[in-house]
Amino acid sequence: MRSRLTTLVACVGLVTGCQAAVIPLPAAPTPTPLVVEPTPAPPTLTPPTPVPPTPVPPTPVPPTRVPPTPVPPTAVPTPRPTQVPTPAATATAAPPTPTPDPTRVAQQVYCDAASPPAHLPLPPIALFIHITPPDVATQPTPTTGGPRRQGAEPAPHVSAPHVAVLDEASGALLYEQDAFSRQPPASITKIATTIVALERGADIKTVYTTTVSSTQLVACDGSSVMGLEPNDHVSLETLLYGMMLPSGNDAAEQVAVLLGGSRERYVAWMNEKVASLHLRDTHFVTPSGIDADEHYSSAYDMALLARDAMQNPEFRKIVATSYFVSDDYYMHNLNPLLGMYDGADGVKIGYTEIAGRTIVASATRDGHRTYVSLMGSRNLAADSRELFDWVWKTYRW
Repeated sequence: MRSRLTTLVACVGLVTGCQAAVIPLPAAPTPTPLVVEPTPAPPTLTPPTPVPPTPVPPTPVPPTRVPPTPVPPTAVPTPRPTQVPTPAATATAAPPTPTPDPTRVAQQVYCDAASPPAHLPLPPIALFIHITPPDVATQPTPTTGGPRRQGAEPAPHVSAPHVAVLDEASGALLYEQDAFSRQPPASITKIATTIVALERGADIKTVYTTTVSSTQLVACDGSSVMGLEPNDHVSLETLLYGMMLPSGNDAAEQVAVLLGGSRERYVAWMNEKVASLHLRDTHFVTPSGIDADEHYSSAYDMALLARDAMQNPEFRKIVATSYFVSDDYYMHNLNPLLGMYDGADGVKIGYTEIAGRTIVASATRDGHRTYVSLMGSRNLAADSRELFDWVWKTYRW
């Protein structure tokens, strides 16, 4: 290798000479062929598959008992009522005076002048009155005898929610529907007003000078009236017919003042009467039946009261009369059954906005009298007829 290198160097210096003469070089030895062993490729490294370590269960170490650190209890505040501050009263401030209703003030003037010396209260503003419920539910009075029921036909459905059907001879309750409920009775109250007048022994032919004004009474509470005015001259008989036929509240107020001396005393007589009959669900406040707190009765009690009153011949005569003329008064009976239903012979109807329509009706068939007492009816005539017809078909005496 060194000789060939020398020759090449010489030629570099002598380019022309090198083209003219060639200096022979000694033959190079035959090179030993080089065997180039291939470089082995590095082995492909396959990532080892991870082997999950074998879990070694921990050696349990007993817990070290650390005494708990005492924590003082958290104080819970006691709830205190919220106090609304009351404004301090001003020494000079007077309590507000309600403004009177001019209409009610004028109405009270009419009430005060309607039936002196009584001062009639104003009617309720709202369509309800207060009635104390009974302590114990009333049961019908035990009876013996009475008609026997022959048919199985049920009693008819009527519009009145409070119904009592009573046999006169035995007092047996033939049918009832909520008959013991205390309700405002309206003008069937006058059954009591009239029988008390008859039983107090006054001569019904006695003539009195009136003090009641029907005009003022109508302005006071919208009463039904027979038409009395002060200084009229009428008999007690006329007043009783005026009470029971056209349902005159003026006649009821006049009778109370004339015979009792005061309205309150006469009403007390009425309550004594119902107490004597052991009517537990009846209490009167007015002689006319106009609505008032604690003025109430029941369908059953009113049937019993009418049964007692009908034992009086004068009472029976009055309530069976269709019309009456006396002392220049013409009066027509408002009972819709008289002259319209066979055997109808009494007794009284009533109506107020609070009470609705009420009636105690009497009818006689084959010598047997039955009473139908309804409170809150929407059709007095139809309800009464259906119940009377059912009694005649269903019962035998």
